[in-house]
Amino acid sequence: MLTERQRKILRILQSHTNGITGDGIARLCGVSSKTIRTDVKALGQALQGIAVIHASTRKGYFLETSKPAELANILIETADPLQDAAMRSEYMLKELLKHTLRCEPMKQQEMADMLYVGLSTLKLHLKAVKQGLAKYNLQIINYKNQGMLIDGDERDIRHAIYKYLFKNVEERWEMRQLFPEKYDMTAIRQIIINTTTAYNKVLTDDSLEKVVDYLLISLYRADMDCNVTFRLQESRAIEANHEYAMATKIFDDIYKALNIDVVTSEIYYFTNLLISSKTYNDVSPENESEQAELVHRMLDRVQRIVGIDFHADDVLQKGLAVHLVSVIHRIRLRLGFKNEVLDVVKNEYPLAFQIGIIACKVIEEDEGQPVSEDEIGFVAVHFGAALTRMNISSANQQKHALLVCGSGMGTAILLKARLEEQFKNIMMIDKVLPGYQLADENLDDVDLIVSTMPRSALPDLERKNREKLVVVCHFLNDTEKEIIQDKLFSARKVSSGQIERFFSKELFFAKKNFATKEQVLGFMTDAMMELGVMDKEAAASVWEREEASPTEIGNLLAIPHPLENNTKVSAVSVAVLDKPIMWTEHHVQVIFLLSVAKEEFYLWEPLFLKLFDYLVKGHGIKAMIDAPDYDRFIKDFRKSF
Repeated sequence: MLTERQRKILRILQSHTNGITGDGIARLCGVSSKTIRTDVKALGQALQGIAVIHASTRKGYFLETSKPAELANILIETADPLQDAAMRSEYMLKELLKHTLRCEPMKQQEMADMLYVGLSTLKLHLKAVKQGLAKYNLQIINYKNQGMLIDGDERDIRHAIYKYLFKNVEERWEMRQLFPEKYDMTAIRQIIINTTTAYNKVLTDDSLEKVVDYLLISLYRADMDCNVTFRLQESRAIEANHEYAMATKIFDDIYKALNIDVVTSEIYYFTNLLISSKTYNDVSPENESEQAELVHRMLDRVQRIVGIDFHADDVLQKGLAVHLVSVIHRIRLRLGFKNEVLDVVKNEYPLAFQIGIIACKVIEEDEGQPVSEDEIGFVAVHFGAALTRMNISSANQQKHALLVCGSGMGTAILLKARLEEQFKNIMMIDKVLPGYQLADENLDDVDLIVSTMPRSALPDLERKNREKLVVVCHFLNDTEKEIIQDKLFSARKVSSGQIERFFSKELFFAKKNFATKEQVLGFMTDAMMELGVMDKEAAASVWEREEASPTEIGNLLAIPHPLENNTKVSAVSVAVLDKPIMWTEHHVQVIFLLSVAKEEFYLWEPLFLKLFDYLVKGHGIKAMIDAPDYDRFIKDFRKSF
């Protein structure tokens, strides 16, 4: 039997899939690291044959299991919802959804007894539950004075049930065991496979499981006369799709095999579910062309805000057009689709995810509904591939350079020859000129400016052009060759020399005492505005970005940032809290608020990834919590380059 603290450690390990240090677990549990080591050892023995807790000097502790179902059973059998406020609220929400699935009202006293709390405490937690349900346009009602039930549009109820109760493989397995035997999941699954294959609609594995889950929910709810309704014109439009015949055949086969019948509206609902599901088949050219205009507007928005032009990428445009057919259907039907690689996309490809959020704002404006972060993640994958193609294309193109030389022509010719020999077929010296003429040159098409004159002796350049400048000696030593190579092939790389341009003591806050992320972000954005490195629009955009997808990373770290930023100066504010706070789903103690000027947006992803590598992979987060000092942070961060 696991102790309460051991259960908490197990849940912490489950939520920190990239690993978490013993000190990190100790802070979340409020005990010493020595106690955690003892508990982890005991926990490892209790989980023998089910899961293994690995210990790594780089990652800390991380959990690996070959039997997720049995691990889920352990947590079910020993579940203790009294972990903290957020866990209680989530537990309450899930219990209410389970009761709503079965149309069984739940009395407040029953819920309070399960949580071992009084009714007054329960009502406090119900506020958070109601906020979670409001995202789905749902509310809690007193059903016929029999207890609490979740009420709203039937589509929204099913969406919330799927999103909260079928979140991952373990929870999916757990939920499927709760359905009565008459809903033979194996038979239903095979009927779906047989029919969709016969109609040449080959579902992806994830889509197949989602369709099975939604169908189980629909059949169960329909059995209790909780049906989705459609207007006449909606019905006729649905009947025009070939998926309608597919859905009809599936329900006919279910009736023959399991004697489960449904009202006709459920066939319409399931038809839309099939239309919105991902397949290995491309959609028809007609549907694809319908999305072309939407894709064009999405790319326009990205170019305006980020300054990256994707319009010439035909692969991206076609891929997005095909993908958006399913996305739009899912949004209109309020169907959830779990993105199993969302965390990887957010943490490893942050620029693509940021662009995905910006692009999806066009869909939100058109549809009048928010786009979930799962859907944003799918869209971001398309932009990630486009960014890769863009980088490869750029790398294969010959770079154009100017050579600025303050001494005689002979020296300039010698240096030009050395550069062209060293970077043959990679760099072309377009022009040799004296420093004073640099101000009159059009530098937009120039990739590199190589100068034998110091920066102070040259005319003032715009920031984007200053980034192209490399000062060298007359004979080009090895260090200078490496710098030039970095400029040519890693133009999107952050160097250690740029660190103090982003960070400042005035924006480094240690041992701050805040209770919520709203307090933290309000304080940090106000501080940046007072120093003139952020305007009101960018500050508001920080909140907009947070609402689209929480910026918590795990490992007690959050990296918030604005979606749109027209400020002229890039800056980063840092806050180290005296104790962790609940951000959205994870505890956070260290916050880096990134404000990268639009002119330097190409540095946003390299800066994010460098911070992520240092703080999470390099365990810099521990050093910052133990000794939150600006000078030490700058020194340690420099060492990571």
